Amino acid sequence: MMALRRIAATAGLLAAVSLGSCSASARDPVEITVDPAVTHQVMNGWETTTRLWEYNKAEDRFDGSWVPISGQIYDKLVNELGINRVRIELKSGAENPVDYWSQFEAGKIGYKAFRRHYYEKINDDADPNHLNPAGVQFSHLDYQIEKMVLPIKQRVEANGEKLFINLNYVDFGQTELKGDISHARQPAEYAELIDAAFVHLKDKYGIVPDSLEVILEPDNSDHWRGRQIGEAIVATHARLKADGFDPQFIAPSTASAGRAPAFFDEMMAVPGVAPLISTLSYHRYDSPKPAVIKGIAESARSIGLSDGLVDRVSPVPGIAERAKENHISTAMLEHLSGDVAELFEDLTVGQVSAWQQYDIARKDIAGEPDEGGDYYVVVDANPNAPVIRMADRTRGLAQYFRYVRIGATRVDARSNDGDVKPVAFKNRDGGFVVVVNADRARNLIVGGLPPGRYLASYTTAKETGRELPPIVSNGTIKLSIPAAGILTLRSQPNTAPIRSAAGA
Repeated sequence: MMALRRIAATAGLLAAVSLGSCSASARDPVEITVDPAVTHQVMNGWETTTRLWEYNKAEDRFDGSWVPISGQIYDKLVNELGINRVRIELKSGAENPVDYWSQFEAGKIGYKAFRRHYYEKINDDADPNHLNPAGVQFSHLDYQIEKMVLPIKQRVEANGEKLFINLNYVDFGQTELKGDISHARQPAEYAELIDAAFVHLKDKYGIVPDSLEVILEPDNSDHWRGRQIGEAIVATHARLKADGFDPQFIAPSTASAGRAPAFFDEMMAVPGVAPLISTLSYHRYDSPKPAVIKGIAESARSIGLSDGLVDRVSPVPGIAERAKENHISTAMLEHLSGDVAELFEDLTVGQVSAWQQYDIARKDIAGEPDEGGDYYVVVDANPNAPVIRMADRTRGLAQYFRYVRIGATRVDARSNDGDVKPVAFKNRDGGFVVVVNADRARNLIVGGLPPGRYLASYTTAKETGRELPPIVSNGTIKLSIPAAGILTLRSQPNTAPIRSAAGA
């Protein structure tokens, strides 16, 4: 405790000093070096949860007012932001003889009444190898597919890409009604429900999920822990394989990133799990912001403490190490207040292949700040002319999402200034993308990229996606950002017209 108090005091002193000083070297160009020969993770998508504002909690009712303008929202979600991956949620209470979602959608029950049954699991019959169709309800799954997934899929495919679909089972312990079974304690029953969902999606829509995220935030459930997750994976893989399905398995998706390694270790101890798991996933609801971690690191070093203390503050390095040891990928798949600083850390330290803030959009409420995990905010006072804008943090995320596509490989990128943070990628089409988080107005020199034609844009507090003149480069590119923000440099397709502009 004494050491932590000394760190806090020193951090405050360092912050005060840094705010009052500015060296002449800050005006010098920052050198960024890209090394395509050094490769890291392969990207597997920018994700959203299939949710808008259908749950009207304030008025205790279903709200479908977004549906008539959903096409305009999805146009922006896919083509302006760059979303190419969706999470569809299957609540454990889908195993129930009563279809509560349809009642909620029809206005027969309110949100509060519907929520009581979210995780009320009532066994379809006593045999996990025999499904009673009347005992499972997929109306909410159908709603997500028809109202959200299919139109998003259409837009992604129009861009020549494939939408990545992640089926995510949810079984929180927060509601009063629990039902008469525990999927966590009865893995064969869990496997039966998941297999039924896969068969339903294939038979009705021709959709087969690319992955199964085994359990959403098991640390917020009653019975799900690492062993139960492992047993569910083994049972479900066998059941799905028998029906011709072979999805990726994603786990443990803990709400607390710090709990992910322990859940993962316990899960991997279950015989048969290791060859089945593809992705170590986590959420960031316990993790300090990168700026806080940086202050602690600087303070710890100034008083002679090792960086091991920092590793205990941030669990992200340990997560990446677990994944590396097991030859699997990582993914940060939910944090409502996620921002570009966290994304940079997750990409470069956590080595994530996929990332999600949270859901698609919310209806604007006067005076309410952009503090939720909604990618878009919609003012629909005039349904014929809705105003659909990026939420504040989305503006910076778009500088990554829009240009770094599924299949891109992260390559090495270094800066000679620790306050300017670059990350670089090579897309499957051979084009390069370099994204730079800058702490203030900066002149940049980017080296290591192949000669060619490049485009650049930046987002600051005052401007969103401001395009710079095209650049023709022989290998070194000079450009500037006028204030703190995110700058993206990207290869220009050969088919696009270009005029010569400032560049080395």
